[in-house]
Amino acid sequence: MQEDTKVKQKKRRKKKSKFGYYLYAVTVLLLTIINITLAALLLTQVQAIDVSGTKNSQESEIVAWIEEDPLTINSLYTLWKFKFGHYTLPVYLEDVDVSLGAPWRVNVKVQEKKMLGCILMDHSYVYFDAEGLVLKKGSEYDAEIPLIEGLTVKEAELFEYLDVKNQKVFSYIVNVTEEMKEADLNPDRLVWEDDSMNLYFEHVCVRLGKTNFAEKILQLPPILKELEGKRGTLHLEHYTKDTSSISFEKSDEES
Repeated sequence: MQEDTKVKQKKRRKKKSKFGYYLYAVTVLLLTIINITLAALLLTQVQAIDVSGTKNSQESEIVAWIEEDPLTINSLYTLWKFKFGHYTLPVYLEDVDVSLGAPWRVNVKVQEKKMLGCILMDHSYVYFDAEGLVLKKGSEYDAEIPLIEGLTVKEAELFEYLDVKNQKVFSYIVNVTEEMKEADLNPDRLVWEDDSMNLYFEHVCVRLGKTNFAEKILQLPPILKELEGKRGTLHLEHYTKDTSSISFEKSDEES
């Protein structure tokens, strides 16, 4: 009997010893995981957001947009969100690419929507894209963006669509402006007048009419080179691929 009791006691001590070892191992493992997690959270806490690619928008606007989600305080979450998650771009952006410069530094490269043209309205230049979305308003004129005249606009609010009186005229402007970019042409002004789209290059007015813009603009580079220093009107209103001659009407000064 005594021997049986001793054996049982020995087994109980052995079980208690194993339980204590397992408990110790689990505790150490949990503490290790917690420490690693805390270290990772501290290391990936966003300390800086670097924005590139902005021209018309402000870097502070992009940062504020990123930080609208409180979870973007963590760089890994921010990276995951903009690589695989769902988000809504600001209306003035076309695309965004997010990467990590360091575990605590987020790099944001943006692609802004392209400005198609601008109009002068209430002493302010209003810049808009091909859909008529107002991307910028200001007192300074950007010579790289075509200045458009003759387009009647009732209202033009920032990041809203132009309230255009004649959508057909606006479609002509979009078409002509895009074709000019393809031909690498930069007129001083683009004017809708006398039922025609007209381009002004220094002292030469090019009348395009309101049809076949691509075909007509394709002819312009060599012709404009020949007309350097001249004054007058180049008539392309009725030009087609079968046209054998193009009329250039000299101004009174040139005559």
